[in-house]
Amino acid sequence: MLEFAKLTIKALVRERGFFIIASLCLLFLCVPVFSSFSMRQCQEVGISMCLTINSFMLLILTIFSGISTMWKDIEKKTVYTLLSYPVARSEYLLGRFLGCGMLLLIITIFDIIISIPIIKACAGMYKSSLPIKWSTIIVAYFMSLLKYILLLSISFVAISISTSFFTPFFITIASYIGGNSIQSIYDYIFKEASKNYPFWFKKIVKLIYYVMPNFSSFDLTAYAAYSLKVNLYSVGITCLYATVYSTIMLSLSCIIFSKRDLL
Repeated sequence: MLEFAKLTIKALVRERGFFIIASLCLLFLCVPVFSSFSMRQCQEVGISMCLTINSFMLLILTIFSGISTMWKDIEKKTVYTLLSYPVARSEYLLGRFLGCGMLLLIITIFDIIISIPIIKACAGMYKSSLPIKWSTIIVAYFMSLLKYILLLSISFVAISISTSFFTPFFITIASYIGGNSIQSIYDYIFKEASKNYPFWFKKIVKLIYYVMPNFSSFDLTAYAAYSLKVNLYSVGITCLYATVYSTIMLSLSCIIFSKRDLL
């Protein structure tokens, strides 16, 4: 499995798309310029923008590089060569997933290193009354990483089912949009407008709410920007949620891919 993970990282790094994603690091240099427009909240805006750029990079890498890895193997028939070795299909799939996840981790660590001087530069433009809580910022980065690892596991389920590139692409995009908005929809229907919808409709929404990944719980941008105290218990529960959900998705992927006819 580790060999497949190494092959995945090497293949992704050699791709032209990876250099395009890596070039997005240059956006960090624009953060002090745009944060200066906020006048008295340079530090807060700088932290928010750094986290947003990191999130955008991980999203692009998850959607394109993550999906294209296995799709290219199947499309170019190289999967037959890889599976000709005495390894199970599940080991191949998990190796590909591990390689993509490790690359997301590397990008996250690299973004953290870049953002440290950028945030300090933003904070030096205007003295904020709030301290910079680096521990909260780092936790926010790694919660974002968990979010996209979870999204990656969903994309692998779609790849295991589909034979085209576009189906898993749109399923991953739909999961991302739905997962970021499902909490707001749920709160609106069951709190603000609970009397305006029929019983059966609320049951359907509740079912979707529990099945669809809740990505909003991974967003700690506001906590990092405004130096708010993070509830470690909630963070732990969210990490457990991501682990269980990803495990279920990967198990489902392995079952489907093991029974799939690749001819």
